[in-house]
Amino acid sequence: MRIPKPAQTKPPPKPPPNSAKPEQLSVREVKKLTKAGKLDGHHSLPKEDEDGKWTSPLLQKEVNAYDEYSVFAWGELQEKHEKTHKEISHLCQEFHRMEEQLTALRKEVPLPPDLSARLNGEEKLSEKIVRKRRQNEFEEENAGYFNKLRQMEAKLDQTCRRLSEIHSTVQAAEKTTSMLCEREAGKAMKRITVYWQGALKTHPYYDEIPPTPEVSLESNAEADYYAQNQHVKEEAAQILQRGHYSSGSGSLTTNTRRMEGHHAFKQKQNRR
Repeated sequence: MRIPKPAQTKPPPKPPPNSAKPEQLSVREVKKLTKAGKLDGHHSLPKEDEDGKWTSPLLQKEVNAYDEYSVFAWGELQEKHEKTHKEISHLCQEFHRMEEQLTALRKEVPLPPDLSARLNGEEKLSEKIVRKRRQNEFEEENAGYFNKLRQMEAKLDQTCRRLSEIHSTVQAAEKTTSMLCEREAGKAMKRITVYWQGALKTHPYYDEIPPTPEVSLESNAEADYYAQNQHVKEEAAQILQRGHYSSGSGSLTTNTRRMEGHHAFKQKQNRR
């Protein structure tokens, strides 16, 4: 059986430099918590539990209060952005649908004729003028295809931009919520530290208690929030990493030059 030791006469050990600074709390709150710590210390609180942790009703109250704050904050965020997450999911589906359509349309790209071919009456024209004529003819004949291609690329780009916009909004809200929870945890640890130092001054087993509180402020609320939206967020991030589609791939001249090179490659293959 333990024999209680006389109350501590020397000052309690100072907390390490990286611990919470009690002086950042209001004077009234510091006095209140110090008094509560001393009172609990007279009653041998905190006590060591079966897991070897020193705890007390006040410490448990602080732990529960932080968990409740975290659950409320992340739950409120989930409720606020529930429609936004649904919109992100819808935009991801639209993106994949339009991407498949665009891929199929690009496979139907018309091959241009030989741009160096001359028609009757063009024998005296320069090579540059001949190629320009063949290119203009090709663009006029396939204007409908390239217009459709440009429109589809523009829609895909618009979807991607909207997805980026609302995805950034949600990320900013998540960051703010995380910072608020961290700040609340910091406040709770400051209160716990003041209480702990007060208890050390009157606790009969002060030399067995850790000099700083071994209290862990944890909550599953943040993990639960991300677990609900992990699939949607990952899918949106993968899409946004590809970038936008309005990169000029739908312009007539760009496509013509690209297809001209493809046509030349086909001609070389046929010669072989």
